[in-house]
Amino acid sequence: MPLPRPASPRARTAVTALTVAVAVTLTGCGAGSEGGAGAGTAAAGEPVAGGTLRYAFTEAPDCVDPRQRPQLNSRTVGRQLADALTEQDPATGELLPWLATDWTVNDDVTAFTFTLREDVTFSDGAPFNAEAVKANFDAVIELGALAPQAGSFLAGYEQTVVDDEFTVTVEFAEPNAQFLQATATQSLVQLSPDSLGNEPAALCLGEFAASGPFTLAAFTPESSVELTRRDDYAWASPLAENQGAAHVERVVLEGVPEDSVRQGSLTSDQVDVIESVPAAGQQQLAADERYVVDSVVLPAIAIPYIPLVHSPKLQHPDTRRALGLALDREAIVAAVFNGVSEPATGVLTSTNPGHVDQSDLVRYDPEAAAELLDGAGWDTVGEDGIRQNADGERLSLTITYQSGNRQSEQQHELAQQQWAEVGIELVLDPIATWPDVTMDEYPGDLATWSQTRADVDVIRLVYSSFHPEMSMLYNHPDEELDELLNSLQTTVDAAERQEIAELAQRRIIEQGYSVPVLDRVSAYGHASAVGGFHTDIEGKPLLNEVWLAS
Repeated sequence: MPLPRPASPRARTAVTALTVAVAVTLTGCGAGSEGGAGAGTAAAGEPVAGGTLRYAFTEAPDCVDPRQRPQLNSRTVGRQLADALTEQDPATGELLPWLATDWTVNDDVTAFTFTLREDVTFSDGAPFNAEAVKANFDAVIELGALAPQAGSFLAGYEQTVVDDEFTVTVEFAEPNAQFLQATATQSLVQLSPDSLGNEPAALCLGEFAASGPFTLAAFTPESSVELTRRDDYAWASPLAENQGAAHVERVVLEGVPEDSVRQGSLTSDQVDVIESVPAAGQQQLAADERYVVDSVVLPAIAIPYIPLVHSPKLQHPDTRRALGLALDREAIVAAVFNGVSEPATGVLTSTNPGHVDQSDLVRYDPEAAAELLDGAGWDTVGEDGIRQNADGERLSLTITYQSGNRQSEQQHELAQQQWAEVGIELVLDPIATWPDVTMDEYPGDLATWSQTRADVDVIRLVYSSFHPEMSMLYNHPDEELDELLNSLQTTVDAAERQEIAELAQRRIIEQGYSVPVLDRVSAYGHASAVGGFHTDIEGKPLLNEVWLAS
């Protein structure tokens, strides 16, 4: 998802966790598939070669090195430029071979051995082999804080051992079960070793070679990206029907932040594909056979309100839990998102492989909320209808968030009304830019954000207490939760990980560390003349599959 550009390296990592998910225009519903929600029918028949695909971002990236930027816009570009060791099936969450044809994991979950394809080259002509993989993982470690998400995936990294030309073993000091899924993300894509010595700023500007279906023709940060087809490409993702060179010759991606302008660009034939179609826009496009809407619930942390544990008014878990019970998610989805989004049912969205249905806890129950507030000491209601404690302090909470999006404002205003009904005041504090602070210094009492990743380990990154730039609980450890989240690292067995994940997600809700609101959805609109539009498990388009009907 697009994020505001941070003002400093320190802010860059803090903002990763503070994505204002509600403030971006990612709305919609359904499963990601061609023709998902629109009335039109995408182009059928044999793919057509040639042409230029015109694509409108909500916000063009400031950096096209996806290792350095975890934001969705950078990863979308990175997806077209570079390949990963593995791929993840959007339907099942299963890991699939890509640049790596096979892999094994030792019993301690500290060593991962990959067998590599032998026919892959980078766009500068260099071969992809075990030496290249070693160089890439070593380079992520060297980037340090400049690659916050990639670095977290390599936590405890010791070394990469070249076993032979096309066999490589990645070793960690401690169990690191999440690493296997991380090899399917754009944070760990493979670049040409000859590029890795470039300065990080140069890499951000695209001064690198990779093995993807496109190469970078031009890049103007925060404005536009131009890609050119690589004609000798022949090792596409297993998700792709087209295993060879891309159908289109060029792709031009431009930032168009305003929803109505972006949609107008599509309907006036200035662009072929737009991302982040708002709810009202989906309804308009769905009524016109010339257009198709494809939407997908992203595997992520469901868009929440986050009670900041360092807030003096939110020290008691029952106060935090009451916020969730006093929130009518169905009403928010209906009123703000025109009913095309989905109310959250747990910490994770329904498409995350680690999702647990927690509807018994994530429910609308204002009477139960009132009882919890009484028990937490907010048992007196003032003349203004706001609860007070024994010291006369009012239960007034401030949410600090980035301004500029009307849907965000509408959601906060509705939450404000709902919480007022049980005696909680919500003060809205829109700001233009994010403060340069760690999580335990963040202003206000509440935040709202999301993090996308198709693995349950996303909750470890965000809710364990060991990440100063990422963790909502930094400097406020929950030993029981930390133990559960750390144990996710000790096994790659799916059933065992899911059992641990269920316990961890339940504790997050029971302790009031998250108030899930709705499942984050990505919706694309495109002309019916566009064929082959598909997305990966994170909702990023596979543009080498797309073709333009003549």
